[in-house]
Amino acid sequence: MKRRRILIAAGIAAVCLVILGIVLFLSHRPSNEYYGTIETREIQIGSKVGGRVIAVPVEEGQRVKAGQVLVRFESDELTAQRQEAAAKVTAAEAELDRLLRGNRPEEIAEAEAAAAAQKATLEAAVHGPRPQELAQAKADYDAAKADAANAESYYKRMAELAAKDIISRQQFDDARDKRDSTAQRAEAARQRLALLQAGTRAEDIRAAKERYAQLEAKATLARRGARKEDIEAARARLAQAQSLVTELDARLREAVLTVPSDALVEVVSVRPGDLVSPGRIVMNLLEPSQLWVKVYIPETSLSRVHIGQTAAVRVDSFPGRTFSGQLKQIDAQAEFLPRNVQTSSDREHQVFGAKVYVDNTRGVLKSGMTATVRLQ
Repeated sequence: MKRRRILIAAGIAAVCLVILGIVLFLSHRPSNEYYGTIETREIQIGSKVGGRVIAVPVEEGQRVKAGQVLVRFESDELTAQRQEAAAKVTAAEAELDRLLRGNRPEEIAEAEAAAAAQKATLEAAVHGPRPQELAQAKADYDAAKADAANAESYYKRMAELAAKDIISRQQFDDARDKRDSTAQRAEAARQRLALLQAGTRAEDIRAAKERYAQLEAKATLARRGARKEDIEAARARLAQAQSLVTELDARLREAVLTVPSDALVEVVSVRPGDLVSPGRIVMNLLEPSQLWVKVYIPETSLSRVHIGQTAAVRVDSFPGRTFSGQLKQIDAQAEFLPRNVQTSSDREHQVFGAKVYVDNTRGVLKSGMTATVRLQ
């Protein structure tokens, strides 16, 4: 009987020890429940060009859709610059096309004709006057000289008659004028004959050769078309003009600020008429679809958490309601690092920030709410 009591007491003691061990294990088992604050992605809207605000069609607290206009700046000056740049692009394209196509057949024919005409002039200068021209010039001179001699004889007779008052003064003047004019024509004919007999001057031949070389070179260039360097320079001018249009298009886009994704307008810091400097933030948006709870996981609990782990999230504003979440980020560097981490208790105070993204399809969760996260 006594032995039986001893066995019963020993059994009870063993059961007590097991229960005590379970209690101690449960009391020291790390918790999978964490606390944090709901945060959401903030979008800061600004313009790289700035300017005078002409329209702000949204208000604070308003929900906006992707692509919706938030702020519109005055852009008349940029529009005018863009039109001028587009005109330069058109001119550069036409110039490049002209160089690539080369000269028109009519232009080539004109250049060749000018060179051929100058070649004929040069040959005439080199060969000098033809025998027929010399003969004609001599005949002209002889005829003019004979006319001058006859006019001189006639003048002398009229002078004798005028001295005797047989003829009028007008008749005498006519005879003198005829003598002078025929003498001038004879002298002109003589000089022309002398020039033809002397031939073309050396300097005139050199000038004709130089002029012919210039026109022949021009005709050759017309046949060959534009040089490669000229084409490349035209391409560079076109690229420069196109880059200016691209730059102005980008600046014009900056004159109209739109919503990058569905969001909630939090802060509007400008109104129509304000003059905004480039780079200034004019509006803050919150992106409700990108919402998470920031929690801190002790170093000693890292072995039980991993990226992709599901979570149940509760907030005080909706008691009894659970929101689904997923652990998507764990910081690579610890926070609140103590001076000494040799002991287990010290390591519990070394934590790693983590983000648990929460499903906020209905949009009831707000940034700043306190949340409890239980990792599954």
